Amino acid sequence: MKNLIFLFIIQLIFMQHKLEAQSNFPDWAKGVVWYQIFPERFDNGDPGNDPTPDKVFINGGEIPKGWKTTPWTSNWFEVSEWEKNLGGKWNHHLTSRRYGGDLLGIINRLDYLKELGINALYINPIFEAVSMHKYDGSSYHHIDVNFGPDPEGDKRLIESETPEDPATWKWTSADKLFLELIKEVHKRDMFIIIDGVFNHTGIQFWAFQDVIKNGKKSEYSDWFLIKQFDDPETEADELDWKGWWNHKSLPEFNRTENDLHHEVKDYIFHATKRWMDPYRNGSTKDGIDGWRLDVARDVPIGFWRDWNKHVKNINNKAIIVGELWEISDDFISENGVFDALMNYNFAFAVSDFFINKKNKISANEFCNKLREIDKAYPEKNLHILQNLMSSHDTDRLLSMIINPDRKYDSGANEGNPDYDPRKPTEEDIETLKLIAAFQMTYRGAPMLYYGDEIGMWGADDPHDRKPMIWDNLKYDNEVIGKESGFKKGLGIYTVEQNKELFSFYQKLISLRNQSDALRFGNVYFLEVGSQDVIVFGREYGDEEYLMMFNTGDNPAKLESLPYGILGYEVFTKDEINNVKDETPYLIDKKSFKIFKLYK
Repeated sequence: MKNLIFLFIIQLIFMQHKLEAQSNFPDWAKGVVWYQIFPERFDNGDPGNDPTPDKVFINGGEIPKGWKTTPWTSNWFEVSEWEKNLGGKWNHHLTSRRYGGDLLGIINRLDYLKELGINALYINPIFEAVSMHKYDGSSYHHIDVNFGPDPEGDKRLIESETPEDPATWKWTSADKLFLELIKEVHKRDMFIIIDGVFNHTGIQFWAFQDVIKNGKKSEYSDWFLIKQFDDPETEADELDWKGWWNHKSLPEFNRTENDLHHEVKDYIFHATKRWMDPYRNGSTKDGIDGWRLDVARDVPIGFWRDWNKHVKNINNKAIIVGELWEISDDFISENGVFDALMNYNFAFAVSDFFINKKNKISANEFCNKLREIDKAYPEKNLHILQNLMSSHDTDRLLSMIINPDRKYDSGANEGNPDYDPRKPTEEDIETLKLIAAFQMTYRGAPMLYYGDEIGMWGADDPHDRKPMIWDNLKYDNEVIGKESGFKKGLGIYTVEQNKELFSFYQKLISLRNQSDALRFGNVYFLEVGSQDVIVFGREYGDEEYLMMFNTGDNPAKLESLPYGILGYEVFTKDEINNVKDETPYLIDKKSFKIFKLYK
């Protein structure tokens, strides 16, 4: 009898954990379409808050004569007067450029994103920081002052705080504008997550600045991995610390094997709650809907485990997405610390099959790579993996297509003499359409990097971070000359939105948003006897779709389609009927078909 009671209790505990796991899952993220925004380069809504040179060069170096923000519509490869004054090669100073993108710019373009069909936004770091990329945070509890309407007033407000004491934290104009952005996003039935960079900070981080000033006597001296403190008895500055990947501009937080320093952890926890429940009233409708976590594997997993509980206690439907480039079933499992990841393994497989030429993998190999992902994670999590192709850390998708047969995210810059930075051709655009169609019909949550939907191109960082192309602006031609450092692709190219491509994405996303099968359905693959063709289905309830993709240079006869398929192509309205017609189905070269099947 005691054994039966014991087994019953164990079963109850198991069921309780299972119900808690289900209640803590972000169901809203299943099958959504994400859009990644790099704030400094998305839109300059308020030129009055543009960064000033004293902030850009605060970490050292002489402010170049004549420095100013770079015109949004200028030729990317043009060297400005202040860049000439610094000397050296033109691309040595790209990180010192500012274009003035801000939060108002994002708010002003939300209707554009809604028109495209976007459901959720992932925004790169927006906390106060020196760099244009903001991965060198100076604070976690304030939005960058140059993203808001009153930079100077916000600086004074921040200086009046005791930063380690949340009771003294105030709301700056930039903070308030971010809360307005959240409100406007939610008003449009969209979701928003932001970047959490909790492994390291920037040199200007308030606690690190205190260490620089006070050395061992600083109350934050054990917040960082300090190798050697400065000796005030000598003229030299001996202060040395561990920077992320040896970058001294990114001091790493102190940690044990399983956790971050307890005071650092406490500060991060307070900042986390600030953006998830800003009015401290238990209502999460005014806060962000989750986080994307930078260099997630570098942070002790014990910290993530506790932070996960903290986040889910604030909003049990918040999504936690890790920047994990490899299969990561140790982070994402039934009781894992994250809900999803940026699914770079999806991008690896798609690149190998849809983009590569000499190194192209077969249809069977492609499907097997996708199945490896399927095996790694629970079924529910597969539906919320961010299926991306390009990001701020890679060359752009169209430039990947122009430059096939490379290892993903390698050899994508001036250092590779074979890399071609030119503008894409119509043939390149057609390849992109194949990829987009697959991305929007496959299981998971597809993510677009800003501008991919209107044909932006560019090599790896920093070229992948050009200012967004807007239809209401007239852009200078992009002129790629020998001085660019590239050996190929030299020429003059017009810069404008590809409206036809935008319309194509819009139709695909609309189809996805209106279909339960494409958002929530299971996946099955069909063997069709061609190594250039994949055929897969999505099914949910009484709705079913069948997708065909021919990546080859020749038409393909699909002789082994299962008997009984009956439906119509969603764009052309052509019918497929192998109930009456037993002749092999012919799919044209470099093309796709999306059939809605009759039930």
